[in-house]
Amino acid sequence: MESRVESLLMWLRAATTENHAVAKDFPIYCQPVSKDSLSLQIECTLLKTLLMKALTYIPLLLMCLLFAACQKVDLGEETEVPEDKNLVTFKVKQFEQKDFDKAKSRATEISSLCKHIELIIYKDGARVNKVSQSADDKGYGTLSVALASGTYRAVILAHNQEKSPTTTEVSKISFGSDVSDVFLWSQDITVEDGKELDVDATMHRVVAMVRIVTTDNIPSNVATMQFYYTGGSSTLDALTGIGCVKSRQTVKRTVTEAMRGKPGTFEMYTIPRSDSETLHLEVTALDANGNTVCAKTFEDVPVTVNRISEYDGALFTNGVSGGDVLSKFHLTTNDEWTTVKETF
Repeated sequence: MESRVESLLMWLRAATTENHAVAKDFPIYCQPVSKDSLSLQIECTLLKTLLMKALTYIPLLLMCLLFAACQKVDLGEETEVPEDKNLVTFKVKQFEQKDFDKAKSRATEISSLCKHIELIIYKDGARVNKVSQSADDKGYGTLSVALASGTYRAVILAHNQEKSPTTTEVSKISFGSDVSDVFLWSQDITVEDGKELDVDATMHRVVAMVRIVTTDNIPSNVATMQFYYTGGSSTLDALTGIGCVKSRQTVKRTVTEAMRGKPGTFEMYTIPRSDSETLHLEVTALDANGNTVCAKTFEDVPVTVNRISEYDGALFTNGVSGGDVLSKFHLTTNDEWTTVKETF
């Protein structure tokens, strides 16, 4: 009996150390020497069967546990809400605007206008929370945060910037020199204990656009179009919705091979300031080495929120085509793109 017990212990040790060569031969070690030990043989056989099955599933179980421990749980669109906070959900319902080319309705789909959304929450002037979304994110246009009870300033920005704007101060949100189309919603909210809050946000545009349309073809040696302008701002006061810094903006547009030999259209944006209604604009065409091919300066370019100032003319040929200023324009509401055209 002692020898059979020792054999059983030997097999258990072999099994736990994955010495399968020994474990496979266990029936030899456990072979009974007489009919009186038939029960022991049955017990050993059953024990071996159970242990071998356990050895088969234990590694898989351990792998699953390890994966679960390392994997971040995907909660989908749900926001985890601590016991001392309350869920606040913002839904970007529509944009107060009409697209200047396609005359889209006010209920414009958000992803067709802006690729990024930023929700920023401020408390007593300090930023306390921020949520960012991209157009390919699930639930784009619906943003949720967990907040303790109190009064906050909530700001939502929709834009096409490659990088997120600097949002440390609610009154000085910086977009960098190359501003994109930007929409804003800004409002105080009050969060109460034990109550969820749903907020519908209607965005409005806060930028003006300048568009340069060349009636002559872009030369083959032009590699970059550079636009330098002053009079606007690249920094937004989200409390007032106007520009708050006297910016010097420089925007560069790469000219591709497909664009050469054809008339060109170039667009740039600025955030109008309360103390300035016009821009000083310098347009320069550069070759691949940064040398100037041609240049033109535009003075008193009008800038108003939601309005495009479009200049059409010959930029690259010798001499500049003349013509009367087209002062005729239409304006229906402050929330639609309207165009003022001039020739140069």
